[in-house]
Amino acid sequence: MLDFGAVSIEWGTLLFQLFVFLLPFALVIACCLFIVKRTATNQKAFDELEKRVAALEQERKRPES
Repeated sequence: MLDFGAVSIEWGTLLFQLFVFLLPFALVIACCLFIVKRTATNQKAFDELEKRVAALEQERKRPES
C-alpha cells in the first residue's frame, strides 16, 4: 500500500486502474495489427493470382507447334 498521509492507495486498486486505463489502447493496437496482417495476407494471395493469370496468358499466346 502507498501511504500519502490521509490518502492511501492499495496496490490492487492501482494495478486494476492501470489495467483498465491501458486496455483500450491495447485493443486499438491489436485491431490495427490484425488489419495490417489480414491486408498483407490478402495482398499476397492477390499477387499469386496475378502470377497465375500472367502464366496462363503467356501459355495462350504461345503458338502451338
